[in-house]
Amino acid sequence: MKPATRTVTELFELDVRYVVPLYQRPYVWDEEHQWQPLWEDLMVLLNHLDSAWGADGHYSHFLGAIVLEQEIQAPGKVPLYTVIDGQQRLTTLQILLRAASVVTGEHGCADEAELLQDLVLNNPLKAAGDERFKVWPTNANRGSFVAIVDPQGPPIGWTDDPHNLIEEACTFFKERLHGWMTEAAEGAGAEERAKTIRVALCDLVKIVSITLEPDDNAQVIFETLNARGTPLLALDLVKNAVFNQASKQGLDVDALYENVWKPQLDDPYWRKERRQGRLYRAQGELFLMHWLAMKLRRVIPATELFTVFRKDILQADPAPDMADLIRELCRDARIMRGFDDQPEGSPEALFFARLEDMDTTTLLPLVLYLFRDEQVSGERRRRALAMLESWLVRRTCMRLTAKNYNEQVAVLLGKVAADPSRADQVIRDHLRAKAGDINRWPGDDELIEILTTRDAYMNVAQRRLVMLLSGVERSLYTSKTEALSVPKGLSLEHLMPQGWEKHWPLPACHTAEDKVAATEARNARIHKLGNLTLVTTPMNSSLSNGRWTAKRKQLGKGSKLLLNAEILDSYPESFDEGCIDARTALLAERIRGIWRGPDDPGWVA
Repeated sequence: MKPATRTVTELFELDVRYVVPLYQRPYVWDEEHQWQPLWEDLMVLLNHLDSAWGADGHYSHFLGAIVLEQEIQAPGKVPLYTVIDGQQRLTTLQILLRAASVVTGEHGCADEAELLQDLVLNNPLKAAGDERFKVWPTNANRGSFVAIVDPQGPPIGWTDDPHNLIEEACTFFKERLHGWMTEAAEGAGAEERAKTIRVALCDLVKIVSITLEPDDNAQVIFETLNARGTPLLALDLVKNAVFNQASKQGLDVDALYENVWKPQLDDPYWRKERRQGRLYRAQGELFLMHWLAMKLRRVIPATELFTVFRKDILQADPAPDMADLIRELCRDARIMRGFDDQPEGSPEALFFARLEDMDTTTLLPLVLYLFRDEQVSGERRRRALAMLESWLVRRTCMRLTAKNYNEQVAVLLGKVAADPSRADQVIRDHLRAKAGDINRWPGDDELIEILTTRDAYMNVAQRRLVMLLSGVERSLYTSKTEALSVPKGLSLEHLMPQGWEKHWPLPACHTAEDKVAATEARNARIHKLGNLTLVTTPMNSSLSNGRWTAKRKQLGKGSKLLLNAEILDSYPESFDEGCIDARTALLAERIRGIWRGPDDPGWVA
């Protein structure tokens, strides 16, 4: 490698092209994290040069490093470099130079404006078309880049892409430069200020430019610079690697990118963060983690996604065809994205919603396989999802450990892949065979016992209890029911309030011992399943510790849930310990029926 410290002038004064490969990520710098800090650094340079002692020129600003790979060009062609790393810096510099050229020109400083513009475009007598631009960004940014850099302005009909920050960056720097130019300054006119801007940008901003030599491995250097501690996603590294390999295999990388990768995996959807346990991760990272687990049938740590992808996918023997691999990734990404868009009320939509309520994504590699393998029929897939859901829900009700789920999924993947046409029966047979608390599928008797004898509230997370009662609510719907969807945002409500002492008197007690026993019996039932129902959050805050008649009246006026209508019909006069016991038994039986156990005959195809 040949490193050299270069000013902006030295980078751009000669005719040159710095081309960002299409497979690199788009422009992502923004105001908070990059533009504003850079402007504040430039302000130091501008104010120093504008001061009485600024002529000494000792101030400078180091913007970082770029890594370039020179491409062999025919004689007479403009020198061409591929940008291995530093595209954000190079693109921002071009935006800043163009903004400075426009602002100085608007203030009547034509010479300075032209000098600045010369650092953006090549000599038109030597370069035409795209070759006019000294920096040529990745495909996703080219339209916006041309719109702000070309002196002729954007093409007719051009509209700003809200997901593309290039035009916003140019507007930001124009506003700041215009403000600095128009500030009152003692003895400094527009020409002096325009020159100060040019000198600060072109001669005092410096970059370390590293040019690779023929024996240097550009891909390894890119990974070294970007895979260790920078905000690049693992999916960005995968993109760079697969298209780099595709280029080496002589494939049409432009067509693969534009027609296959870009419509799917370059969508902003994959950069949005989603909660996984206590952390938030980009959806693209989650997809890659589940995809690798599905392919390799083992747990893949989130910190090793690209390392595993490179070793076990890219370096597999025989080497994969990159066109096939890119299409496979994009097809499976489309399938996984579809998990968010299942028809409302469908078994699939309920399954994914309940996975989220149980705060587990460990099943998704197996679920992705069930959706992608064409040998798994829709009927068998739905039955397999119902089995997996029952396994999870029953274990949740019994508070059994979730620590072994990853290993179970890996084993199941291997078994289902060996017999995909019987995926549901393979899953059932595997889950039924497990006996220990680590991975068993609880049966009916033990589920009923736990639900009827243990407190539900405080032992099972509230979000999961809401899920259970929402499932019961849905089970009450028939074809004659007007509303066929459970409202969102429901919360738990104790029918007999936790603070019952004032308005919920105990039955007549003849001795102090009887009162103690009655108090203990009541307190033992307060958190039971049968004392819980669902209400909207506003209603929850309005319901008080008042008498049953008052609470019943409020429920009747404000709740449309069949679950609550059933309570009003069943307990018109009072609600006591016996009512809680009866309702607990009823709800436990319904939960058993909704999430059927391993021995239920209905699982047989």
